[in-house]
Order: sequence, then C-alpha cells, then structure tokens
Amino acid sequence: MLDREMLYEALHKEIPILTTQIRKLYAELDQKFHLEGAKVPMTFGMDRDCLGSYTQAGGGEREHFHFSLLFVGYSVEHPLSRDDRMDLYKHEYAHYMQAHMKIPEKYQWQTGKHGSAWKYCCSLVGAAPTPYYKAGEALMNHDYDKVLKSKIHDHTVPMWDHYRREQEYKKTRDSKVQYQVGDSVEHPKFGAGSIEKVEQRAGGVHLHIRFEDGVRKMDQKWVLQTTRYRKAGDR
Repeated sequence: MLDREMLYEALHKEIPILTTQIRKLYAELDQKFHLEGAKVPMTFGMDRDCLGSYTQAGGGEREHFHFSLLFVGYSVEHPLSRDDRMDLYKHEYAHYMQAHMKIPEKYQWQTGKHGSAWKYCCSLVGAAPTPYYKAGEALMNHDYDKVLKSKIHDHTVPMWDHYRREQEYKKTRDSKVQYQVGDSVEHPKFGAGSIEKVEQRAGGVHLHIRFEDGVRKMDQKWVLQTTRYRKAGDR
C-alpha cells in the first residue's frame, strides 16, 4: 500500500485524466439530451464519506460537480471497476439533469434529492436508481418502470430520508471551523506551517497553510483525520 502522502500525490496527478474521461461522457450525454453538463466546473477532493456530488448554483455556491479521488482514482488499493465508475458519473449527471430539464409531472410524485424525478433521469442515462453506491450494481438490470411507478408510501422512502439527513449532518459537521489564522501545524513532508487563511464553504473548510516552500491549500478534514497533522498547541 502506498504511503499516504505518496498516494495523495499520485491521485492528484490523475485529475487531468479523470476530468477528460468524465467530460467525454458528459459531452455524449449533452448531445443526446441537449444539455451542457460537460461545461460545468469540476472539482476533486479526498472525501472519505462521499463518492461524488452535484451542487446547483445558489447560496454562495457555484454550480459544480465534485468527486472523491479516494474512490474514482486508479492509485487506491481497491479502485472502482470501470462500470461502477461510469455509473457514479451518470448518477451525478442525473442530478444535473433534474436541475436543468423539464420533468414530466407523472415523475414528480416523490420529493427529495433521490426522489422520482431523479430516478426518471437515471432511467434516461442508464444509472442505478439507488441513492448510495453498492459494488456491482452498475451491471444489474434495473426495473425502472417499477421504481418510477412506486407509490409515495414506498417503504424505502424513510431510509432515503435518513440517508439524506445523515449526509446533511456530515456536511454541517465538516463545515465547522476547527482552526484559526495563526495556528501552527506540522506536516511529515512539508514541515512546520502556519495557517494564513481559513476558507469556509458548504460541506467543508479549506486551510491555506504556508510552509517553507510556499502556500498549500488543504482540506481541514484531512488535517484533523491524519494523525501526522497536529496543531502546535496540542503537543
């Protein structure tokens, strides 16, 4: 298994390749559905509890797709299969479609992020109509007619609502600022650093840390979760 820092460096080098692959797929879907998903900005991170996401513009957020390199990257110990990776990309494109397409009224009976409108979009692009990732599901034959005709009292709705609330809680937790300007941190590779800027955003916090070789932008969650990162006052 690669050293964590070596792994992160290897994954960051994959971003251009992954971006090209995703934009190629989205361009093909755009042509089919007369949309512009391939033009939407795309970001990558090291999220451990979220494979990917689509965010609409609003509330201080710009429209963008986001994917975790710890799942879509090729350098991880157990990378996703090609089919599962494509299904993830289509899953997020379906969210984009829901925001930019007129959804027939008969497919609007179930509200929520992963409601009937989103499932309808999944049926158009061939994505698994399930709210969270399950290995091998991309290869299954999905009965879209069944999930689209389900009644509002479908027993899986509470599960989806619980999952949504759980994800919202995680985003709120990850958005809480744990560091402040002037705090010192120690990095096993870059050495001692000082936080110059704290950038709070929806779903997380970015820390701008000045090391001897320059300023690096890091996710606060990685700093907190990686034991080799320490606040000077904690030692």
